[in-house]
Amino acid sequence: MQNLNILIPLDFSSVSEQAFLMADLLALKIPLNIHLLHIIEANEAVIAGNPELSESLDLTAFQKKEKDALAYFEALKNTGRNFHPHIKVGLITSQINLAAKEFNADLVIMGTKGANGWMERISGSEAQHVARHLNIPVLTLRPGTPVSELKNILLVDDFELIEKGTQIDLIKLIADAFGSTIHLLQILKEVDEPYADDILAQMKFFADEHQLHRFETHIYRDKKVEDGIRNFNKEAQMDLVCIRTHARKGINHLLFGSIAERLVNHCLKPLITFHIK
Repeated sequence: MQNLNILIPLDFSSVSEQAFLMADLLALKIPLNIHLLHIIEANEAVIAGNPELSESLDLTAFQKKEKDALAYFEALKNTGRNFHPHIKVGLITSQINLAAKEFNADLVIMGTKGANGWMERISGSEAQHVARHLNIPVLTLRPGTPVSELKNILLVDDFELIEKGTQIDLIKLIADAFGSTIHLLQILKEVDEPYADDILAQMKFFADEHQLHRFETHIYRDKKVEDGIRNFNKEAQMDLVCIRTHARKGINHLLFGSIAERLVNHCLKPLITFHIK
């Protein structure tokens, strides 16, 4: 079985360490190369070494953060974990993006506190930003998220795009390794009711095109997609939720948002967001 390159951004909080739970579970069935990334946050002017700002910088604080990170990594290695440690300086989302490319990551795993209300609409959580901008799958976990045997994987989409690629391949790899059933789900709103049979046929076509070995198709009726996903999951008890993000940006993102990104902030199950190129 192929090795997976996993990138785990850490700020050494209990929230960020949620990612270890999923990495430990995946490692039971899949060989992993794990890269742990700690980012010492700094703006672009600091990164560029702007001489006008150099006198105002607290270099001692930067050095302490680096020292603390090295001590944390050393303590973690003493527990028997195998990983590649990395320390970067810069803006969080951009450094995660650069690291994912540098280490040829297949998946980013990160804990998140989520975001609510107005802050979610304007800025969102850091995990939400990462999910929006990265071109590889991002697996997020909220505090207290149960991580268990991955027997049932929920894949939510409109199933209109059938392009094959590494994004779906990752979900298939996990499913094959754990003997999981992939549950294809589309939320049916009232206006879509006349097309229920066509939607079901499209889902089966999607499964055939991607050569899914164990799958079930589901149509769930609800007024909103997010509510439908949550209510279906309560009834069906999925172990992992996967959803494609449209990666909206700018004013379009502000006005319409992204269902996948809102789930990053609110989903109570491990969540993979991904793009289909």
